[in-house]
Amino acid sequence: MPSRIPLVMDVDTGTDDAVCIAAATLCGETIELIGIGAVCGNVEIEKTARNTLDLVDFLGCDAPVHVGAAKPLARPLATAVSHGTSGLGDVMLPAARRGFAEGGVTELIHKAARRHAGTLEILAVGPLTNIATALTERPELPSVIKRITFMGGALRGGNMTLASEFNLHCDPEAARIVFESGCALTMVGLDVTLKPELPRHVFDRIGAASGPQADVVARVLDFMMRRKDEFGADDPNLHDVIALAAIVKPSLFTFESYYVHLETGGEITRGMTIADFNNVSKRPPNALVAVDIDADGFWNWFVDLFGAER
Repeated sequence: MPSRIPLVMDVDTGTDDAVCIAAATLCGETIELIGIGAVCGNVEIEKTARNTLDLVDFLGCDAPVHVGAAKPLARPLATAVSHGTSGLGDVMLPAARRGFAEGGVTELIHKAARRHAGTLEILAVGPLTNIATALTERPELPSVIKRITFMGGALRGGNMTLASEFNLHCDPEAARIVFESGCALTMVGLDVTLKPELPRHVFDRIGAASGPQADVVARVLDFMMRRKDEFGADDPNLHDVIALAAIVKPSLFTFESYYVHLETGGEITRGMTIADFNNVSKRPPNALVAVDIDADGFWNWFVDLFGAER
């Protein structure tokens, strides 16, 4: 049996982050969850960190939760609206019986990278502030981290502006640092995360499954199904867990390698990811980009995780 992937997650929990975390705790045969960093993004850091800690405690997961950045590197925080005031919509969780881990996210990543040199992977599903900070404070990290997979960007279009996706729009300066870091990167953007729209049968099957993960995810999905009509929010797309699938089930995806430039300015282009399709820059690729997904295969994998019968 191949060894498990040592994984650090970085999240801004968030409804779809909660689904991603719950799914990750069910992937124990594939990943070893070393720790989780919280970053500001969907809501303020106090809420994303508390949501993360309460969630992993409720799920019976013992991964330490570290509190990260409270604001983007160079600009004010602009939170999302589709996750409700708390970040988890109307989903309530009991308060965690433990506290946050000592040390910041840089310390979490640095210690994990020393322990798992050459094999550590990072899954970042929020703004890249914590990751950029770690790469800046510990310049040796790109040589010992195997890969950073992040949910963010798009080869075409956006969901925050016409051209940019929320996570990278939130902190484009951090995203540029990550893109230029020399780390192996996998970009899982809107090109694939908008394709598997939540089918009703998946919602029903998760609701019929048992266990704390299915319980939380069913409640989050219920909120996401209702929020478009009630709050004028977006469709119930599970962006972040799709990025997790790119790590544990990469056969579901089609990937292409590009040099990707991250734009930090502009009314529309702030946070835009621009792929060098025609090799104009003459620069080697810096990202493996997900360009297509087997949507049916993804939903089958997702339902199977929770033990829900097809």
